[in-house]
Amino acid sequence: MKLEEFLKSLTDAERDFIAALDYGNDLEKHRQEIDLVIERQGQVNFEKQLWYPYEVIELGKNWLQEGHEREFVACAGIVLQNITAGADNMNDWEINMSVLRDSWEGLQALHRKLLEPLAEQAKRMD
Repeated sequence: MKLEEFLKSLTDAERDFIAALDYGNDLEKHRQEIDLVIERQGQVNFEKQLWYPYEVIELGKNWLQEGHEREFVACAGIVLQNITAGADNMNDWEINMSVLRDSWEGLQALHRKLLEPLAEQAKRMD
């Protein structure tokens, strides 16, 4: 499965969880913009979406919460993809990989397989 397919498979509840990661602040706006990012196969328009929704996406990739592995994988995948595309100049590959390494054992093999190629591509961009 590719990231685009995985993102499209996120349920409304999973998308809402990501949108609420900033203590529920601006949930509706974050959710609307998350849906747009998913429609664009994980690509973020940094001129328009730096705060909404990238702020909550970044929060989501920072820690793996039990029962919310898919949301973590979605957020990590979006960040890694945007690093790889050269669109995200704010996030450092090594810092993101240290977070992923800490969470790696808590992920299902399917999720690790989804993130591995993105991580390798992002590493080459660093």
